Amino acid sequence: MPYPRYVATTQDQQEHVPAPAAPGRHSPRAAGAAAGLLGAGMALLADGVMHLLFESVPFAPVAVGQAVIRAAPGPVDAFFINRFQHFARPMAVIGAILGFAAVAAALGTAVPAVARRLGGRYPAAAVLSVPLYAFAVATYQPESGTESLPVYALALLPVFALSVAATGRAFGSLLRRQDEGPDRLRRTVINAVWMGGAGALLGWAAAGHVFRRPNPGRLPLRARDVSPAPRPRPGPADRAISGVPGLSPEITPNDRFYVVNEELIYPDIDPDTWSLRVHGLVDRPFSVSYRELKAMPAVEQYLTLECISNQVGGRLISNAKWTGVPLAHLLRRAGVRPGALEVVSSSVDGYADSIPVADAMHPGTLVAFGMNGMVLPREHGFPARLLVPGYYGMKQPKWLGQIEAVDRPFQGYWEQRGWIKNAVVKTMSRIDTPGSGHVGAGEVVVAGVAFAGDRGISRVQVSPDGGRSWRDARLETALSPSTWRRWRFSFRPQGNAQARILVRATDGTGAVQTSAVIPPEYSGSTGYDEVTVDS
Repeated sequence: MPYPRYVATTQDQQEHVPAPAAPGRHSPRAAGAAAGLLGAGMALLADGVMHLLFESVPFAPVAVGQAVIRAAPGPVDAFFINRFQHFARPMAVIGAILGFAAVAAALGTAVPAVARRLGGRYPAAAVLSVPLYAFAVATYQPESGTESLPVYALALLPVFALSVAATGRAFGSLLRRQDEGPDRLRRTVINAVWMGGAGALLGWAAAGHVFRRPNPGRLPLRARDVSPAPRPRPGPADRAISGVPGLSPEITPNDRFYVVNEELIYPDIDPDTWSLRVHGLVDRPFSVSYRELKAMPAVEQYLTLECISNQVGGRLISNAKWTGVPLAHLLRRAGVRPGALEVVSSSVDGYADSIPVADAMHPGTLVAFGMNGMVLPREHGFPARLLVPGYYGMKQPKWLGQIEAVDRPFQGYWEQRGWIKNAVVKTMSRIDTPGSGHVGAGEVVVAGVAFAGDRGISRVQVSPDGGRSWRDARLETALSPSTWRRWRFSFRPQGNAQARILVRATDGTGAVQTSAVIPPEYSGSTGYDEVTVDS
């Protein structure tokens, strides 16, 4: 049966669909799909260039990915964080790129039919691009440092215009040169892939430049009145532990500190205009500027943070020295009323969570503006973030904008998605070295970290025989009761047998880490970390 024709305009007279399809020729629908894919590649490339030239116009797949993250139900979010850890958020962008290309190719199959109705391939391509353009605009949510919705919509118009032009031209060329058969179609798809790939790389690389200001975390912290964190007296095992190759450093460098955020585009906050508002059920609401916050009496504090999505043996845990003002100082200034039940901390991007008033008044709860002697990096919450000893990271919002005392339980971002409200850190221990594999003959040195929130670690035990017996590891002096504690254990394997090594910790209250294997969602993981080595 001959392929259907579409009515060509004067410009399109030689671009009609041939009557019967000879062997080796591609169909008009296949040509439309390839042309649509090429249009998608052109759109991604143009969008990447647009974002590079105009940093406040986000790369569209990043904006769409951000919208997907915010709209995702709790189980979906937990699934991706649990399996992809640090890469969970970028997966949303990759999915947006692949989804855009797939939908563009699917819409492209309708080009022949729409072109017959509208009298040309370019009007058809324009009409079929409308759903993708509308979706990109509808899902856009302006952030600090990005353009408003109307400006963003106007900025995308030339991007989609180039896409329409590329689609229409490619479709006409494929029809005119059907005698080249699959080769021409294949070259069109290859061109679409490299253009789209180049656009994706350009847009993703430039995504870090959406900020009008350099990352403040590169600057040394300068504050007027800071009480230094006390450094504990070294213990007898400290030197031996600090020298173990492969063991996590006692303090995590800022660029290696784990990052799990709900934001793909971090808020770009001007410290000269930022302020922190303290209000709610208080007698004297007030706001404090960044300069005023840094001028207040501040303290340094060693504190370990762990993500509630951290798996057994996972890497979503780090330790740092933080500088900030005790939240209790701000709350006393505001005068919290007796009826207050919780204190809600909210980010400028809308993320919020709460803690009981008693925890908010704890001297270790900080509004932090410094990290390891540097200004708080943007990815960790510049200009200020909350730090609450004993809780998982979800309870400690970044990019603070306001603190509010309330008289009722508050449902935070993750709680609304099914995660536990009382997100107290569970006791964990991890083997950093050796990893699974062959370790050679002789003594095997096992080392790692253990953490129990603000309860501290009193004991770490290692089993070199798969849990049949347990022996005490040597412990390094903890920097504070709210930090991890590094440990070391050595043994000699018996013969050439395989050794299954497990670790467990005991917190400062005497409670032993549970062996029950529970995944992170929705209250934090439990279970023993283990490795298997051959001697």
